[in-house]
Amino acid sequence: MSIYHYTKLATLIEYILPTKTLRSNGFSQMNDPRESRRWSMGSINLPLDTFFPNYYSNETHIECQFKFGQMIKDSFQVICFSGAKNEGWKNEMMWTHYAENQRGVCLEFCENNLTMSVRDKFPEIKFILQDVNYTKKNKEKPWIFWDENLSKDENFDNYLSVLCNEVVFHKSHFWEKEDEKRLLFLNQTENVYLPYGKSLKAIHLGVGFPLCYVPAIEELIKDTSINLYRLIYERDEYIRWRLSRKEGKLWTSTGEDD
Repeated sequence: MSIYHYTKLATLIEYILPTKTLRSNGFSQMNDPRESRRWSMGSINLPLDTFFPNYYSNETHIECQFKFGQMIKDSFQVICFSGAKNEGWKNEMMWTHYAENQRGVCLEFCENNLTMSVRDKFPEIKFILQDVNYTKKNKEKPWIFWDENLSKDENFDNYLSVLCNEVVFHKSHFWEKEDEKRLLFLNQTENVYLPYGKSLKAIHLGVGFPLCYVPAIEELIKDTSINLYRLIYERDEYIRWRLSRKEGKLWTSTGEDD
C-alpha cells in the first residue's frame, strides 16, 4: 500500500532528497485550530505541584493545567500523509494547500517499507502509523486516572497513550477530504529525522511545477528506482505521465512501466 506526503519544491531539493530523510513536526505546529491552540489538561489526582514545584499554587492552578497540556502536546512528533483510503496523488485540495498551489510535489511511499525503516532506525521509540478518524466525537472528554502506584514517567506515558487516539488521530469532519494518515512518535520532544531508505517509490510533480528544476531532481535520484511523474489535469481529474531520459532528452509516457 502507498501513502503520500505533499511538500514544497524547496523542501524536496534542499532537504528531503539530499538527506534522504523526512522530518517530523511538533503537534503544536499542526494547522487544525484544536491542535495549535493551548490546552488546559487535568485529571483525577493529577499532582501538578510535582510537575511545577516552584510555580504551583492555588492562584496558578489553572495556568499549571495549561502548562501540563503543553507538556503533553510537546511529547507528540508527527509526520502527515494522505492516501488513507484513496489514491493520494490525485487529491486536488492537498495539492493546493500543501504543495505551493500545484507548484510543489507529492511523494509516494511504500507504507510497509517506511514502517520497517522506523523500526530499524528507532527501535527504542514507540510509534503509531494510523488513519485519522473524522467521525463526530463524544462530548464527554476521557478522564485519565493518575495512579499513585506508578512512577511519574509511567503515568505520563499512560496519558500519552490514552490521548493520542482522542487528539492526534481524530479531527473534525471538515478535514475529511485530506484523507490523512499520521505517523506519530510518542514521548519525543525533538524533531525526528526518519531515513526513508528504499520506501520512496515515486515523485509526482504538480501541474504548475517549474520544469527547469527537473534536472536537479534527476541528479538527486539517479541510481535509484524512484519513478518521476508529471501531473496533467484534464476532464476534472489528474492523470500522470511518466518522465524519463532518452539520448539526453526528456520523454513522457502514460504507461506505468514504460
